[in-house]
Amino acid sequence: MPGRENCPKCKGTGRIKEKDGTIHVCFDCLMDGGMDQHDKNLKSAEDLRIKL
Repeated sequence: MPGRENCPKCKGTGRIKEKDGTIHVCFDCLMDGGMDQHDKNLKSAEDLRIKL
């Protein structure tokens, strides 16, 4: 479940990308209960484009 659709910070994605390129969870949506902090459908490293 992504963040709140009307969130001005993340615009419903649940993620915020900073100017330096770092990405973090939208803490406003997380604290308001607009998203679950645990993903029910775990993705593999390949799906996330992570080289191990």
